[in-house]
Amino acid sequence: MSVLLKLIRLGLVLGALGVATFAMLALFGFAAPELDLLNHVQILLLPGTAIALPILAMALRGWGRGAAIIYAFVGLATSASVLLPEFLGSMRERPAAPAEGSITMMTHNLFGMNYEMEKVTAAIFAEDPDIIVLQEYFGEQATELHPLLLAEYPFFVRCRGGKRANLGLYSRIPFDQQEDGACPSDAYGTTRTAHILASFQTEDGKPFSVITTHMDWPIPVSRQQEQLSVLSEVLDKIEGPMILAGDFNSTPWSYSLRQFVANNGLVRETMNLLTFPMSWHYFGAWRDTLPFLPLDHVMTRGGVMVHGIHTGQATASDHLPVVFSFSVD
Repeated sequence: MSVLLKLIRLGLVLGALGVATFAMLALFGFAAPELDLLNHVQILLLPGTAIALPILAMALRGWGRGAAIIYAFVGLATSASVLLPEFLGSMRERPAAPAEGSITMMTHNLFGMNYEMEKVTAAIFAEDPDIIVLQEYFGEQATELHPLLLAEYPFFVRCRGGKRANLGLYSRIPFDQQEDGACPSDAYGTTRTAHILASFQTEDGKPFSVITTHMDWPIPVSRQQEQLSVLSEVLDKIEGPMILAGDFNSTPWSYSLRQFVANNGLVRETMNLLTFPMSWHYFGAWRDTLPFLPLDHVMTRGGVMVHGIHTGQATASDHLPVVFSFSVD
């Protein structure tokens, strides 16, 4: 065998063992937040470990072959144990919508470099939601989108601040914004994150709350953990039925997000719903791609029943919108 072929085989073996190692290390993300970062790419680790098995079977001989195959299989099983519950959860049967009183809501990260608001408007009107929450809703987007929505959605509020603090809420249903100091109005401010908290009532007088936010990426680890902790303090003060929707920049496979959901008594409705990235910047330009990460989430608590949930049609954003219908017990 030539030196080149030996090097190729060695590279394939090391790569296969490396992927399996990452899958197993992710299991210990509960103890080391840095290892939890590996859980965000579980959707790549699962096929990676599956491919590792035949690579090791073909590239190795002797006793090392069996040991390496077992090692890769453990990595595959570890990754599958994270992803399989998510897939099965997406297949659960949802309660039927009532004959009257169902409400439709959309959450969408517009993408700060998206200037094609006519596509956003088309996606909104195609779904005809009663309530819309927007992230990365900067002044450039609002200048064009706001007048297009105002006739249909006369009740609205905007947050204007730092990078993740630009949010919007539009509604056909009247609401009261809960002023808790977390919705800045200074477009040149440095506040990185924000949230909008609004109180609604159904047609038959049942109260419910809607809160939307936009988290930072999970690197550095401490920053997003702190943001989730602050949000938990806000949720702890909300009574009654509640909907939390937005871009969490976190996959549901991470211990961090799973712990946030559990600690706050939430039900995450967005199971196995891939929303990002719809585009990616490479070779000097933004190019279309297929989404493979579930970063946009809808969570409920306290008597909110979600009857259906799906991704909306693509806009020029790098996220797909999420649309769901619900009623309040």
